[in-house]
Amino acid sequence: MAEIAVNLVVDKLIPLLKNEAKLLSGVRGQIERISDDLRLMRAYLRDVDAKAEMEAENSDQSRKEWVAQIRHVSIHIQDVIDLYLYKVANNDDDDHHNRRRGRRNAVAGVLCKICDLLKSCVGRHEIASEIGEIRESINRLKDARQLYGDSKAAAESSGGRSSSPQRHYLRLRANFAEEEELVGIEHAKKELNNWLSEGGAARTVIAVVGEGGLGKTTLVRNVYKQEQQKHSFDCYGWVDVSRSLKGVQLFKALLRSFGDMKGSNVDNNLHALIEDTREYLKEKKYLIVLDDVWETELWGAVELALPKNNGMIMITTRDTGVADSCKVSAKVHTYPLEPLEPENALRLFHSKAFQSGSKNLCEELMKLSEEFTKKCDGVPLAIVAIASLLSTKKERVSDWKVVYNSLQSKLASDSHLKGYHQALSESYQDLSYHLKSCLLYFGLFPEQYAIKRARLINLWIAEGFVECREHQTQQEVGEEYLAELIARSLVKVAYVNSYSRVRKCRVHDLMHDFIVKKCEEFNFCQVKKGSPFCFDKWSRRLSIGTNVDFADLRTSADRNQCSLLRSFLLYDIIDEEETISTFVNSLFSNFKLLVTLDFEKIPIDHVPETIGNFVHLKYLNLRYSNIEIIPESIGKLRNLETLDLKGTNVNDLPVEIYSLTKLCYLNVQTKAWKGVKLKRGVANLTALQKLAGVDASDVFGELKNLKQLRSLKIENVDRKDGMWLCNAIESMTNLCSLLINAKHNEILELESLTSPPPHLERLYLYGVMVPDWVFRLKNLIGLELIRFKFTQDQLCLVGRHLPELMRLYVRPFEGDELNIQKGWFGKLRSLTLADSTLKAIRIDEGSLPCLQEFFLALRNWNLEAVQVPDHVRKLMHVI
Repeated sequence: MAEIAVNLVVDKLIPLLKNEAKLLSGVRGQIERISDDLRLMRAYLRDVDAKAEMEAENSDQSRKEWVAQIRHVSIHIQDVIDLYLYKVANNDDDDHHNRRRGRRNAVAGVLCKICDLLKSCVGRHEIASEIGEIRESINRLKDARQLYGDSKAAAESSGGRSSSPQRHYLRLRANFAEEEELVGIEHAKKELNNWLSEGGAARTVIAVVGEGGLGKTTLVRNVYKQEQQKHSFDCYGWVDVSRSLKGVQLFKALLRSFGDMKGSNVDNNLHALIEDTREYLKEKKYLIVLDDVWETELWGAVELALPKNNGMIMITTRDTGVADSCKVSAKVHTYPLEPLEPENALRLFHSKAFQSGSKNLCEELMKLSEEFTKKCDGVPLAIVAIASLLSTKKERVSDWKVVYNSLQSKLASDSHLKGYHQALSESYQDLSYHLKSCLLYFGLFPEQYAIKRARLINLWIAEGFVECREHQTQQEVGEEYLAELIARSLVKVAYVNSYSRVRKCRVHDLMHDFIVKKCEEFNFCQVKKGSPFCFDKWSRRLSIGTNVDFADLRTSADRNQCSLLRSFLLYDIIDEEETISTFVNSLFSNFKLLVTLDFEKIPIDHVPETIGNFVHLKYLNLRYSNIEIIPESIGKLRNLETLDLKGTNVNDLPVEIYSLTKLCYLNVQTKAWKGVKLKRGVANLTALQKLAGVDASDVFGELKNLKQLRSLKIENVDRKDGMWLCNAIESMTNLCSLLINAKHNEILELESLTSPPPHLERLYLYGVMVPDWVFRLKNLIGLELIRFKFTQDQLCLVGRHLPELMRLYVRPFEGDELNIQKGWFGKLRSLTLADSTLKAIRIDEGSLPCLQEFFLALRNWNLEAVQVPDHVRKLMHVI
């Protein structure tokens, strides 16, 4: 975890050296040496962090303290850099003002230059002094490292990742699970048995995927034993792969697992071991289990040893990427193991918690049982762990409540819960530092909170957690990070849209407890849900929730206790506007280094002019607040990348906003659903990737400069501006989503758009005559057409020419008959035909194979003829 702090500060030091060329030469040299030292420490810390994670409370306390001090030094370096840049930015603003004044008075201009030089020198000498002290601190830590660990110790510590007594206990327990623990796996067993029995001549992989603790090993072991008893295969093999077993050791373990092998190569010749395995399995029908696979590269080696005929391989893994990697050379069945249903979870909980059975228990204990299982989110390992802990307590409500309230602190320390903590720690420790940072960010939000994908990724980017890659935007890299966390079963999908795209995600309760514990342990962030408020001086991220005393918080802010915060988040605040506004004024007066400020759904009605002081601010979220006016000082936020004003009362943007050349995300879709008028200067915002809720009627000519746009939502388009809009869109070759809303009571024509954006996936046309180029959009997955008559002939064109379409929404649909022929809409999931005059429906058998919802809104209810396949009829909702 210290690795995260070190990486973040290294990422800041390098740009400082490049951009601040006027730094004193001695300071530049010291910063370069500090960067080199931190890079070396980073490599060491990876192993130290891993060892501490796996050893938990048994790890070397002196080494823990050394790591904590490195983290504090890293935070201090970041503070020094950001404070220096803060002063530089303010001096630049003063310089700009003085230069304007100096033009009017030559003498004053000379004096201003002298003052600027003096301030510049003072600033650099201040950072020189601070850097010198930091350098001394690092030297002391380097000397101390000789006492607490060296490179040899670090190398040894890396071995701590491979296994632990607790881990061996977990795997052993899974192999000998008792019958009462095999709850809710009947459907899974049936599916796996069907796949095993269907196994033909081709090599087949069955991958059971799910988060740690779901019971993957228990399930597969049960199926494996049944197959052994039936003697369905000629030979059987089981290997506990985990993270440590690979290469020579993996194939030795596989050969030993066959049992009747009469000898094999005992040397370390990998080639010979693969040959032995192939020879042994030749012309045999085999079943091999590779349990707990972590690396996607594993299959590339294993497939060499397994004949392609008559083989079944079962894999358990937490990562869907492992299953996908096998598809290159094998038929693959993937079974995503789900958490237990509430009824089965409660059954398992009762079997472990109550030795005398769950009958005749008081109602309050039964309710607490449900709360515990809800917190476990259906994960069997967590249920068994907590229930086993409760079985050692008396069956009293007071005792159970104590356990419930202290679960977070007990997670790593109580003997019953160590197993589940181990499962979480393994998954967490396997992540890169970027992904660790992204996962820990869920700690700023409350339990069960489903956060929108776009909001989460924009926060990650602002914090510096998302690396920059060539030929990829940070947004795309952030999407990959989220996809990987979901694939590794660490983050859950809370809501998926019609395009099967994740819209919201969350972590389950015990994972959230684990994350919050890590955040507190490593000063990653501080979360407050009540009073009194006590701020940790090393925290740089603060999340404030329900029941916090704002007067108490304001006092902390006034004392400058929170002045070095980088991220501030408010949620679930129900105080009156006056109380919040008073606090916000205090906040904006005292905080200097904020990078992210998230006030979504907070009842504030104004933004103080002092927001211009936040020169480091990259992310500002005021969505669904009561804001009406954005102050002119926002033009000072040169680093601002995200400005979210959706659902506010803002009707106008200050011209100063067009100087924010780093702005990537601008959403001004107001509560009144009126487009906020853009002014001259929007062409300067060349970094924009999303622009939503705007009226560009006066600046259509400037829009073509926004070539990085990936999402555009434009309102109130006049018919006379159609050609200008088409010219602008043709230059937006990266556009993936486009919404065009014509002025009320007008029909817009867009036929002059000859080269539509090649990557366009989602198109929303309101009051627009459907242009011919729509039917050339081969990548289109979503089409919404409103306020223009859509006919059967056009439906025919859409069905034939848009093969990737997954969602179609039409209002109105004109015509007496709907006819969908076989072969159309092969991937369509959602179909809505609103305000329809239909009298007959005919849908061919075999059409709409992927349909999940079909909404039909009729002007009258008299359908004379309905010819619909059964699978479509079940999905129809006639309104």
